[in-house]
Amino acid sequence: MSNPPPDQSPQPESLPDKLGGILAKVLMTGGVGAGGFGAFWSLFKESDIPQAIASAGIGLGITYGASLLKPVDAGNRRRLENTGKRIDEAIDQAIDGGIDQLFAKVSRAEDAYLLCQALDCRDYKSEGMGKRDRIMTPMLEQVFVPLELDSSAVAVGFQRRRQTAENLEDLRHHCIWDFLAEAERNPAYRQLAIVAWGGFGKTTLLKHLAYIYGTKQYRKYDVPGLIPVLLPLRQYRKYIAQESPLSLPDLFMQQHLRVMAEIDSERDRLSKLPQNWFRDMLARGKVLVMMDGFDEIPENERIIFSQWITQQMRQFDRSVFILTSRPTAYREIFEDSGRVDALRTKVWVRPLTADQQTQFVHQWYLSQEKLDRAGRGTPEVQRDARRNAESLLEQIRNPERPELADLAKNPLLLNLLATYHRSDPGVELPRQRVELYQDICSLQLRKRPAARGIVLPLSPEERQLVLQAIALEMMRQEKRLIEEEDLLELLSRTLQEQNHEGIPPEEFLRQVVNVSELIVRQGLEGYEFSHLSFQEFLAARQIKETDQEVLLYEFLKDADADGENQSWWRQTILLYAAQAKDPTVLIEAAMAQGANNLAYACYQETKRTLNPAIVQKLEALKPKVQVSRYGELERLLKAGEWEAADKETYRLMITTVNKEEGQWFDPEDLENFPCEDLRTIDRLWVEASNGHFGFSVQKKIWQECGSPMSLGKDWDRFCVKVGWQNKQAKKYVNYSDLQKTPSLSPVGELPRPNPGGLIFIDFYTFDYCFSSLAQRLVNCSTTQS
Repeated sequence: MSNPPPDQSPQPESLPDKLGGILAKVLMTGGVGAGGFGAFWSLFKESDIPQAIASAGIGLGITYGASLLKPVDAGNRRRLENTGKRIDEAIDQAIDGGIDQLFAKVSRAEDAYLLCQALDCRDYKSEGMGKRDRIMTPMLEQVFVPLELDSSAVAVGFQRRRQTAENLEDLRHHCIWDFLAEAERNPAYRQLAIVAWGGFGKTTLLKHLAYIYGTKQYRKYDVPGLIPVLLPLRQYRKYIAQESPLSLPDLFMQQHLRVMAEIDSERDRLSKLPQNWFRDMLARGKVLVMMDGFDEIPENERIIFSQWITQQMRQFDRSVFILTSRPTAYREIFEDSGRVDALRTKVWVRPLTADQQTQFVHQWYLSQEKLDRAGRGTPEVQRDARRNAESLLEQIRNPERPELADLAKNPLLLNLLATYHRSDPGVELPRQRVELYQDICSLQLRKRPAARGIVLPLSPEERQLVLQAIALEMMRQEKRLIEEEDLLELLSRTLQEQNHEGIPPEEFLRQVVNVSELIVRQGLEGYEFSHLSFQEFLAARQIKETDQEVLLYEFLKDADADGENQSWWRQTILLYAAQAKDPTVLIEAAMAQGANNLAYACYQETKRTLNPAIVQKLEALKPKVQVSRYGELERLLKAGEWEAADKETYRLMITTVNKEEGQWFDPEDLENFPCEDLRTIDRLWVEASNGHFGFSVQKKIWQECGSPMSLGKDWDRFCVKVGWQNKQAKKYVNYSDLQKTPSLSPVGELPRPNPGGLIFIDFYTFDYCFSSLAQRLVNCSTTQS
């Protein structure tokens, strides 16, 4: 089919091209220096560009600097690749120094709100991180790395993305903008639950969205325009948990606007919004409601909060709602309680890839070097940033330091690694997370006050001992957040016990919050450690230094479960095992209580040389741990419950690669899947089905079909033989239509690597991942090799 002839009529010159033309003229007359910048404005005022951008409102401020003059627009890129970079600093400095001027150019109350919400999210303040010697607070957009998300629900609704994807990798990787782009057409994506463990960047992701929408830069992501509202749930707790909770429109108008107005120099500007404005926007589907930190709500109030959230989503179904939470809190209330409906789409934050780590470290170091040198981005500054970033990445990539690569997958821990490296560039990075946490505590308690010339009444070691006692008591009370009155009482008692009676608890708390920043204030609700992992580490340290190991024994049995079912105490126990001079007694106590999984995890965590007798017991324990772990699978297979066994196989495998139920496998997960676990699963299937089912059975058929590693005739032939495609190889068979019994099923039909569509996105990635698993089976030499 021939293409139609191109339109010969002259096209009007685009705004980017006009800007590019002006800037090109400036460069030809001396570049963007003092005189060059004046030439730019002279040409700018003589053109018709001001009229073109006047309708942008807020765009005269931040959007202009961030979108039009930075070399990101495809039209500009042709002419402004070098120019944009050179004027970027000048624009950033103008923005930083002229917030009042930005507000002065805003005439509409709606735009004033957007600017306030954007500015509230402008700085990059990683959870648990404060300012340190030579560590500056960069702007979020200078260091933000788009997080990858995955979900069992993404098989539906991404037709446009499938059509434009260039390869399989494009289909495997999703970012938040993919969901927002589909939300208008697909109601499933108007309710997103983003779940991840601490430090994976959930809050930072929401701040990024609020900033982009608030500065009207959303168009470059090809998404509809929405009004962003970022609600830290804990901050508005009392208005939702009260007997007559505020509705979402009332919460916004009465409370959120008041918080945002504190940023605006003319605080009455936001009060000019019509009373029904936000309700109307919600009803019309024009709002992005971001509710952050469901897991930070006290357990006894979570049902109330979940019911409120569900009610608001039902009433304003056309708008988009995003809820963030740690997995356990979300699952217990929205999935297991039976009292509220789960959000329509649940997505997980994926660990940072090597490329994302590289991008973050380079951006982070460049922002630090620029901020350290009055904002200069000159060649020598860029060179130093590049050298320092590569120095850090070299250690992270060192194959002899796999523990660093593992730490760097978590955004918070990667930030900690970067902070530690910049504070002491010549020092080797810590080898264990306990060493990293201790080094960060030392930075905060010793170097931070010293760098600011602040003399504190207690030594750094004494301050840490006080914090350790506080952390342990909060662990005992199972508190992440503690009210001010309770904290001051606990501090008073601790200071007396440690012979520091002359130190007022109020003064100690003020110094820890304002100087060391290991404890942070959360509005009127109270105080908490800057990250739960610091509380767990300090509590474990206190147990070690005060010889209180025995208090852990009552929690060992409950702490045996790993993954999203892990108990409150599990991480503290593991952090203690990593620090203890000899964790033998702890490990033996765990085994005596039947907590074999925990005992073996403690053995893996410690770097101490243990008594050969206990090592022998632990090595003998590994098969028992596996038997215990695979007991349910064995029971289901022996009972002939093949479909349930198939789903249990998925659950076991996905948790083995440290992911949550509902996530899919990446090929690298399967390429590196532990051989012993794979052999155990395969053996159970083969034995129970008399050789009819099992991974090794599938592997043999896969090899007979040419060991296909991608789509094609060999892959289709394999799928037909095992019953995953119809006999004509024209379509895949739905999981519900499989026979799922040895007497009727083709040989090798089970396990099928996507029971209920849970493991992979769909068959676009099915072949890729199964082939990775099959190749791993070859390498592991499983049962029927």
